[in-house]
Amino acid sequence: MGKIAAIILAAGYSSRMGLYKPLLPLASSLVLENSILNFYKAGIDDVRVVIGYKADLLKNVLERWHTKAIVNRNYDRGMYSSVQAGVLSLTPETEAFFVLPADYPFVTCDTIQKMIEVFRGSPYDVIYPVFNEKKGHPPLISSTLRPDILESEPQDGLREILGRTQKNVELPVDDAGIMLDLDSEDDYRKILPASLAHYPCRSECEKILQTYNVSNQVLRHTREVARVAGIISEYLNSRGFYIHLGLVMASALLHDIAKGEKYHPQKGQQIIASLDYPEVAEVIATHMDLPAIYRDTINEHAVVYLADKMVREDKIVSLTARMTDRMAYCTNNAIARKSIIRRLETAINIQKNIESKLNVNFNELFNYG
Repeated sequence: MGKIAAIILAAGYSSRMGLYKPLLPLASSLVLENSILNFYKAGIDDVRVVIGYKADLLKNVLERWHTKAIVNRNYDRGMYSSVQAGVLSLTPETEAFFVLPADYPFVTCDTIQKMIEVFRGSPYDVIYPVFNEKKGHPPLISSTLRPDILESEPQDGLREILGRTQKNVELPVDDAGIMLDLDSEDDYRKILPASLAHYPCRSECEKILQTYNVSNQVLRHTREVARVAGIISEYLNSRGFYIHLGLVMASALLHDIAKGEKYHPQKGQQIIASLDYPEVAEVIATHMDLPAIYRDTINEHAVVYLADKMVREDKIVSLTARMTDRMAYCTNNAIARKSIIRRLETAINIQKNIESKLNVNFNELFNYG
């Protein structure tokens, strides 16, 4: 009896989502981890993940779970190139394989096991899981179709290849997860567990900023802070953290919504809290002065605080350069100088803590030296 393998496709850009899907947190795992673990729980020990975009980040996740990484250097050609890369990597003893896009993280191990049971006792080339009379992911594909998949790139991709065979069957399953993909940020927000804060997506953040007439100068700053905070968060999640990327991005985009007003962090907090985003509002309130409870652990508040200090106007600078720059503006104000030193020393300590956890130098990561 041959082996059953699983191919998870995680090489794409996540361009429609806006957030990088494989590293998004769920209740107690990342999106990519959830799919890997469900295959392992179903008894499949040959799980292969096809990576391309941000491959170095995903390699860290796969190493942690002892999962094979298949690098698709042609990932910019689309999903079928990843299908071919995954299928090409399979060993000769592989009898059949699942193909699952990484944005379908909720397929249960029971569904996977039922599909394997049907395959073992049947002549079928393809088994489709079906929920409410609709086919979903992942199909289980016989290795007899491997040459067809590798030989050409049909216009309709893998679906066209699988549709050519008459030896297929639809298996009804009680599993809505086979239909549940994270195609957009709205899809992700709909399935957020209670442990993760609700937040406005990027387009909603932009509308909020427009409503409050935020200047172009401030917009450029907040967008760069969001980009920097997103990079830091993705690196952290690739190393075993579960930073809420949506919360970080929304908080970073909105943190200066009241810029120019007195006590603007508190004013921004009030604005966003009134829109029913209390957790985002709390991060905004702490972006200038980080309370002690957020300084010693790596969390969303600390990430946004650090990213804000790393961005001067819309350019990334070292924290040392930022301190020199800020101190030059208040040479005759001892109270202001003391405040600047305190805030930037807090940021420096956060940066050192993150660098030690990631074994990454920020100067190399952001190239601001």
